[in-house]
Amino acid sequence: MSLFTTAPRRTTLAQAARQALLILLISAVVAVASNAVRTDGLPLLGGGGARTGDPATGEISLADAAMLFAAGRALFLDARSAFEYDLGHIKGALSLPPSEFQPAFERYKPRFEEGLTVITYCDGERCPLGHELAEKLRAEGVAEIYELKNGWSRWQAQGLPTESGGAPDFLGTQEGGMCTVCGDEQ
Repeated sequence: MSLFTTAPRRTTLAQAARQALLILLISAVVAVASNAVRTDGLPLLGGGGARTGDPATGEISLADAAMLFAAGRALFLDARSAFEYDLGHIKGALSLPPSEFQPAFERYKPRFEEGLTVITYCDGERCPLGHELAEKLRAEGVAEIYELKNGWSRWQAQGLPTESGGAPDFLGTQEGGMCTVCGDEQ
């Protein structure tokens, strides 16, 4: 008989469960850390909602804008003329051409206090109206504003919800009110 006997090492079911739990815990920590450092990471626990646009540029992607629309967490502002708005616009959008900013802003002011992400849009890659409107809103203290570049054309091309009519009377809808700064990209 030997002084040093070794008993066979047996892994019990409880030990195996503890090891599996430890592996899962480490994996979860690595996954959450990876998600946190990614610019396109997923929102955790559904509380954060969709990641919105780039605050540095003030632009938002079509995918992010569509997600906010579907969640009912966005206020879309059509920067085109009231005439163009009347012909068709993103469903639920308000008409707010920069040239008619003051009267329209005063009427819409309560809407900017609802905590929604404000998304301005125009039509055409070179159209400056969405950007111009976003700047005017920032100057008035409206927070969380993004521009959807070439928004109207891209929104329609993806088959996202649109509607026509409904331009406010105080803006007027006279024909010939097509955007003259957007070029032929409309």
